[in-house]
Amino acid sequence: MKKISAKDVTTVISNSEMNSLVESNPSWKNYREQYDKTLRYEKIDFPVQIDFELNSSCNLTCPMCPISAESPKGKGPKTWFDFETYKKLIDYAVDKGTKAIRLNYVNEPLIRKDISKFIFYAKNKGILDIYLSTNGVLLTKEMAEMLTISGLSRIQISIDAVSHEVYNKMRPGGDLDKVKKNIETLRSVRENLGSLTPLIRVNFVKTEINEHELQSFVDEWEDVVDAIGVQEFILPPVSSTKFNVKSNAIQENFKCSIPFRLMVINNEKNVLPCCSFWGESLSLGSLSDPNDLITYWNSKAMNDLRKAHAEGRGMEIPECRKCFGFS
Repeated sequence: MKKISAKDVTTVISNSEMNSLVESNPSWKNYREQYDKTLRYEKIDFPVQIDFELNSSCNLTCPMCPISAESPKGKGPKTWFDFETYKKLIDYAVDKGTKAIRLNYVNEPLIRKDISKFIFYAKNKGILDIYLSTNGVLLTKEMAEMLTISGLSRIQISIDAVSHEVYNKMRPGGDLDKVKKNIETLRSVRENLGSLTPLIRVNFVKTEINEHELQSFVDEWEDVVDAIGVQEFILPPVSSTKFNVKSNAIQENFKCSIPFRLMVINNEKNVLPCCSFWGESLSLGSLSDPNDLITYWNSKAMNDLRKAHAEGRGMEIPECRKCFGFS
C-alpha cells in the first residue's frame, strides 16, 4: 500500500480494494459496470445490491447509533430474519441481476452464529460481492474460519480510534486490544487457507470526539489491512449522545446515488430505499413475496426519490437533509 494521508484515504483505498477483487475474478466486470451506472444516477432494471438485516441487536452501546439508544425494534432471536425467506429472496434477486449483498443494516451481524450459511448460500447461487460491517469484538478464530470458507468477499471493522480512551468513548462495551487481535487472527486464517478474501477494511467515523486521531489511525493501519475507510458522521434519528455535525453549508445540488443502486430489507421485512439510519423513515412497505422487490424498485416513491437526487434536489427531502445533519 502506498503512503497515504487522512486527506486522500477514502478514494485511494476504496479503489485499490475493488481492483483486487476485479483482477481476481473477471466476472466482476459486469457488476462494476452496473455499479458505475448508479454513480452517474442512471436507473438500472433491478438493484445491483440488496442489504439484509439478519438481526436487530448489537453487543455494544455506541453513542452515535440508534440501536444503542431507545429503539422500538425487537432484539431477540424471535425477530431474526429466517433462512427460508432469505433463500427465496436470494434466488429471485440473482435471477433479476443482483450481484452484491451486505449482511447487515443497523446491527451487529456476528451475533448470528449461523451467518456463514447465509454467505455460503448466496455465494453458491452466484452473488459475487458479499460483505458486512462489524465492530470486530465477536470475530473469533472460529468465526474468521467460517467467514473465509463460506465465501465472504469483504469485511469492514469499525474501530474509530487509536487510543483506548477515545475507543472507549466511541465503542462502549468493546475491547480495542481484542479487536486488534481478532484482525490479526483473521489475517492469519486467510493466509493459512490461501484465500485473497475476505478483504479487510478498518473504518473511522469522524466525530468531534475522535477526529484528532484520524491521521494516526491511517498511519497505524495502512500497512496492516487491505483498506481504510473514513466516513463523516451521519446524524441518527435517536442517539444517546449529541455530536456536532460539522457540515459547513447546505449543498444546493446535493445528490445521493444509493437509491439508484440498492434496497434494504430489515429484520421486520420492511423494504427501505437506502442504507442510512433514516432509511426506515422512508420505508416502501412490507415484504410478503419476492416479487414485491421489483414492485418497490419501480414504485412511484422510489422513482420520485431517484428523480430528486438525479436533479440535485436531495435536500428537498426531509430525511435526506437530516441524514447530513440539517433540520
